[in-house]
This record gives sequence, C-alpha cells and structure tokens, in this order.
Amino acid sequence: MQEKLYQGYSLHMDKFYNNFTLAKQLLSFNTYCTGTLHAGRRYIPEDVAKAKLNIGESISRYAEGVFIGKWRDRRDVLYISTEHDNEMVKDRNYKRDTKKKPKPIVEFQKYIPGIDLQEQMMSYYPFSRKTIGWYKKLGFHVIHMMVFNAFLLYIKYSGKKMPFYDFRLSIVEDLLPADHALSTAPKKPPKLTLLEHFPTKCLKNEQGRAMRRRCKSCWSKNIRKDTQYLCTTCPGSPGLCLEPCFKEYHAHVKLK
Repeated sequence: MQEKLYQGYSLHMDKFYNNFTLAKQLLSFNTYCTGTLHAGRRYIPEDVAKAKLNIGESISRYAEGVFIGKWRDRRDVLYISTEHDNEMVKDRNYKRDTKKKPKPIVEFQKYIPGIDLQEQMMSYYPFSRKTIGWYKKLGFHVIHMMVFNAFLLYIKYSGKKMPFYDFRLSIVEDLLPADHALSTAPKKPPKLTLLEHFPTKCLKNEQGRAMRRRCKSCWSKNIRKDTQYLCTTCPGSPGLCLEPCFKEYHAHVKLK
C-alpha cells in the first residue's frame, strides 16, 4: 500500500480489517476506505451499536471524516466509510430483485463480490469455541478457508453441483482409510485375573511405621476406615481391608 498512498485511491476491506482508527489514518494519507465493520471494534457510537432497526432501516453517525452506520437486512450490518455517506441507492441481486441499500454497502459488494456468500456458507459450520486458544482458532480458520476455496474451484471446473455439506463429507471419507470401521460402542474394560491380584502392605514412613490408606470399598459404603493393605495391580493402587473388602472389591470388578 505504501506506493498507493497520497494518490486518492479507494480501499475496500471487510470487517476483519476495518476500524475507526485505521480509516482516520488512511484519510490523512489521502486514501479512502469503505467496507463492513466488526461489532466488537472500538469507537462505534453507542446509539448505532444498540439501535434496534426494522428491515430496510439504517442509522449513521459522522465524526472526524469517518462515517459509521448500521443497516438492517436479514441481520444487522455495520459499515464504515470515509468516501460515501448514508445515501440509500437501488441495487439488484443475482435474482434480479431490486432493493435499496446504503451506498457504502453497494460499493463494498461491487468491488469485493462473494464475501457475503463466503461468510454465509462458512457460518453454517462454526468451529470456534471459547476454550480454544487463538493460535488454534487461526489454524482452523485457515483450514476452513482452504476447504471453501477448494469447494468453489470444484464447482467451477468440474461442472457438477454439490452442496457444501456433501463436499466436506467427501473430504472426510477420502482422508479416512478404506477399511475403517467406525463404532460408537464403548470398549469393555479388560477382565482381570485373580492370580494377578494379592494384598500388599503399604510402605513404611521415616519412623518405621507402616503407612495407612483409606479403604476404597468401605468408603463406597460411606464408612471411613483406614488399612495397611492395598492392591498394586488395580488402577490407582486402592487401599483395601483384608476381610472382607479385598475379596468383595475384586468380585465387583469381575475377575476371571
């Protein structure tokens, strides 16, 4: 962009790049910008952000050469421009239907076609979760974009029509091995052999006394009882009284 500054060019960007500060700075370089705006950006006028609009209505505010507006279509659309005002102009969609839209929206869609379609298609299969780190979100977003671009290329050059959902499934099927067998049934835990289980005394502490553990079998019956014996073969080496807990516990886990 360096060689394009100070020459009166117009820059069209989507909501992932636009913000008030950048628009103001570009304007100081005699470079205009127009595009959609993310709702989480700073310096969006409060009355614009909170406005409840009916379909076709719009609201806008102007400050320091930067114009910010919101228009209600099927959903709210925030937009920003340093080149156009909030004039409502007629626009035709791919079905040849005529609709009035704010001029910044019309200009944005004119120079960046397909952005709305892309966002709409990708929004059907969201991957973002609050618990996912930002670097993973970035990686997933890149993969998501690659899949969508591959879908567009397939439709264009194959001459075949396929829903985006089916295209994604075909990728999954091709990535899986040919002899894969999917099963949702939980795996049964391996059966234990009686000869592998026998009581072992707990280790001694520094004073030479045998340490004690809470009996897992007694605890399951809401009885607090400590024991010097445990089973080192079972997961977690549970403490177990010699009689009758050791035998009862291992009968419960179904020994051979």
